[in-house]
Amino acid sequence: MKQIVCRLFATLLLLNSISISAQDKLKNLPELSLPVSNKKLVMAHYMTNIIRYKGHKLEDSCDPEFYPENGNITSSLGGLTQVKVLSDSILKDRTLDEAVEFEMRTALQSGIDGFQFYYVLGTPGWDEIIKAFFRVADRKQLDFKFALCISHPDGSTEALKIAGLSKRMNAIFKEVGKNNPHWLRTPDGRMILYMWYGEQLADLPSDLNGLSPFYYMARAYNRLAEATGEHFACIFSINERIDSNKLNELLDYFPSVWMWTVSFTDDYAGKSVAALCKTRKRSFMGSAFPDFYTSKLLKRGTWQMFHHATDAVCAGINSVERKYIATGLSYNYRKLLEFSIEQDVSIINVITWNDYPEGHHLAPELNHNDGFSLLLKYYKGLWKKEPDNKADEDVVISFFKKYKHNISPVPYKISLVSFQEDAVSYNSEDSIEVVTLLKDKADLTVNQMTTSVPRGMFVSRFKMHSGPVQVTLSRNGVALKHFVTPESITSNPYRTDRLTYSWSTETESWRRSFYKIFSQPDLTNKANIK
Repeated sequence: MKQIVCRLFATLLLLNSISISAQDKLKNLPELSLPVSNKKLVMAHYMTNIIRYKGHKLEDSCDPEFYPENGNITSSLGGLTQVKVLSDSILKDRTLDEAVEFEMRTALQSGIDGFQFYYVLGTPGWDEIIKAFFRVADRKQLDFKFALCISHPDGSTEALKIAGLSKRMNAIFKEVGKNNPHWLRTPDGRMILYMWYGEQLADLPSDLNGLSPFYYMARAYNRLAEATGEHFACIFSINERIDSNKLNELLDYFPSVWMWTVSFTDDYAGKSVAALCKTRKRSFMGSAFPDFYTSKLLKRGTWQMFHHATDAVCAGINSVERKYIATGLSYNYRKLLEFSIEQDVSIINVITWNDYPEGHHLAPELNHNDGFSLLLKYYKGLWKKEPDNKADEDVVISFFKKYKHNISPVPYKISLVSFQEDAVSYNSEDSIEVVTLLKDKADLTVNQMTTSVPRGMFVSRFKMHSGPVQVTLSRNGVALKHFVTPESITSNPYRTDRLTYSWSTETESWRRSFYKIFSQPDLTNKANIK
């Protein structure tokens, strides 16, 4: 009797295994091992609705109206925003088409090859912005790529979410064309679809029936592909220190992963992810973010944002907070780019082009200026093994915070919450960092402190002193480059502000270039637009 029961149990297990296997036709598909790109590209995450044009203002958390300490409704907070977007004044009277042209041309100047659009449920109006990017890229013959990034599609059911997304996506495809060359596709023709917590598209049953939760996630995107008549290569986002078992399950169903704002440390989470991707023949995408300090105000202890300035003012300074990751000035950004080069990734993702409210933007802004863009172009040249177009020039870039981390602002001190315990230390930001890209060795003087710097790329650090940062580059006793930063370091800050400030020998000409965009003729030669 015991033998019969054992045989029946074994048979049931076998039948159940066969049933599960029959259900799961998505695991380890051959296409998951195919490359996602045969060309090295820099893609920037783009906050679709954060764009300025006539009749369309920037959201309150990056509206320059709320940047000053006084003279606006947020004076009780010392000014809601910590960023001053330079495109605001340039584009306030421009059309949508002119605005997207500006975004693409300035991105190309910064070393960006394309945008992956933040794409959420319930925002059909944003699709007109996306269509405008395609329309202008076509008309102006801009060599620029686009992808959608399905972002935290929570609420409702999987079926309703797929129906909502597919309806909008199909309308975009119909207008711009599925065969439009600006779509970012894999060499075998799959459309690249980024995910940012995009796994929330799937309904996970209470009983997984022996299947991995990643099966249900992949199935949801397979259903979305069917609803749009497309074939997707879905890029899964990772924003945690993921264990190998979970990552292995993920890679059973997805062809590629990208890291979000995970700081670079000796134990950087991306190292183990990249290693397992290589073992599993999956594509690891590089990621880099230049800064992280929220201009947006959040309800204390949460990530719930005050979307309107009036709501933040009503809540009051003692009920709000800002989030922060110490990035060691340009250290974190440089190390993440260096890691991408070391891994020889095919795509590097910049986080972000224009998320000014979270302070990790590369787009034109009064504080970041061009420092991070100059570094991106330098590393991009190394990555692509292309000659440096500034090899015969001397470039000097300064980075600093406006005050030391242990100084308490008065009177507008807002609670500051660091949410990555293994990020770089605050002390590493209590200095002036100067990155030099030189054609030959020279002497670098910063606030009367002088040191010798070698040819090529080199990073120097100097003590922080109150006042503007004065930088001079000399060779053989002759001053060749000099600048004084418009922003000063202070020992008496009036408000919490941990955004990294940058200024370089190129900043003034970089700013002037923005105003020339609309004065130039209609360009049709691709070689002239980079």
